[in-house]
Amino acid sequence: MARVHLAVAGLIFVAHAGYAYAENPVQVYTQSTGTGKWKKLAGSTVELSTYIGSGSLYASGYSDPYASLALYLKPTYDLGTRFNLSLRARIYFEEELTLPDNPTGRRFNPYDPWLWLVGDLHTFERSKIKIGGVFRTILPVAYESRYRHDIITLAAGGNVNRDFEFGAVTDEKRKWSLKLTYAFLFYKPFQSSHFRGSGPGDTTGCMAPSGAGAAGATGGGPTGASSDHCGGPANTNYSIGNAFFAWLGRDKWSLTVSLQIFNDFKYAFPADALTADNAAVSGRADTTWGVVALGYKLTDRVSLGAGISTLQPALDSRYRYPRFPFWDFSGGNMNNYSQVFFSVGGTL
Repeated sequence: MARVHLAVAGLIFVAHAGYAYAENPVQVYTQSTGTGKWKKLAGSTVELSTYIGSGSLYASGYSDPYASLALYLKPTYDLGTRFNLSLRARIYFEEELTLPDNPTGRRFNPYDPWLWLVGDLHTFERSKIKIGGVFRTILPVAYESRYRHDIITLAAGGNVNRDFEFGAVTDEKRKWSLKLTYAFLFYKPFQSSHFRGSGPGDTTGCMAPSGAGAAGATGGGPTGASSDHCGGPANTNYSIGNAFFAWLGRDKWSLTVSLQIFNDFKYAFPADALTADNAAVSGRADTTWGVVALGYKLTDRVSLGAGISTLQPALDSRYRYPRFPFWDFSGGNMNNYSQVFFSVGGTL
């Protein structure tokens, strides 16, 4: 069930003496001055967050009280090759503090760990456009992945980046920096069954909380994917992800805007005597994740962030029009697709 989460507090540990600007699914912008044994780990982060669901604040009507603690780790290791290859991982856990609404009463939810390789493939000298690539492996640890009978998920794709500087570029406090990224990923899950659970009618195991990684302004952008959630009886055959990312910074302030679009293509149901001639036997789920975040750098080592994040179906309930991607205006309390978050970040 989707919930609105309010990230009350977050603590981010960055293993380098620099500043992590932002993160989308395939690219992290960092400015590292790490030396010695920590230089290879520049960009590594650990985040501890507390979430409170908006359902806890409603006095009447539909409500779903929710509070949790979440731990997110993203180690990064620089391989030091000619293509600036780096090896990264995602490790994420969430513990619900309120009464769970899943059938088993489960409070602890581990998310699937990710392991991926990122590299800079080419830079065009005249246009200063950078082309990058990524290869990702997702391991089935989450309860929802085991419910889907996942064996492993592989993903590959690329990204296009361009950095701009304008204003008083010789003065760091008055200079404006703009970073733009477009990223594309193709996901292929491998499963032992085309259907979830014990069969097409089983939906008892698909109750993941909707945290899916904190979308903080100080430690990075969205850290989740459509594979962190499951819904419907048919498994996903393959997925396509598109991400658009912009980061604007001046002195101690930064503004991050990102939009991710996930297209999940399901396996087909076997036709029988009751299947209509024009029936669609295969399904599709389209999801958007929009984030707007404001960051402020208190010191060289401490920063604050606040913003809004919305993970929701791409179309309205009648499948006619696209939803506004950065806030849920299309439904009442029961949708709970949007979240407001606050974060505190630190560097070592």
